[in-house]
Amino acid sequence: MTAQPAFVRTILAHGAVTRTSAARTAGACVVAAGLLAVVAVPLVPAHAETCLEQIVALQKRVDAVQGKPAAPRPEPQSVGAQLDQQPTPGSVAAASGSLPQPVGPAAALNAAENFQAAGNEAACLKAVGEARDMLEGR
Repeated sequence: MTAQPAFVRTILAHGAVTRTSAARTAGACVVAAGLLAVVAVPLVPAHAETCLEQIVALQKRVDAVQGKPAAPRPEPQSVGAQLDQQPTPGSVAAASGSLPQPVGPAAALNAAENFQAAGNEAACLKAVGEARDMLEGR
């Protein structure tokens, strides 16, 4: 004879059901628990990914919505650049045009990348959440 769970022994002791119906009830409970586990798995939040994985996924969405920024146009070489001189820090700074600063979701993702590089996972996840909220219009 196999061991029975305590709830089955209790039900049988009171004489309310037969062994067969108690076994069916126990089997139904096991099946219900299994189905619940299968259904509940997709309900787990998608935040189990690392911050870097979330950044990559969101960056694709931001690029699709905003598009990549255009690369700066190449400028012709100046006469001064052809002289036998090394550039000064000031001339390099003046020659390098500044790219526009990112705004909106791109700025939040930029901050998330900086936090991730610094090893601050909590701040990274917060910045990713802000970028996601901006992208989804919340």
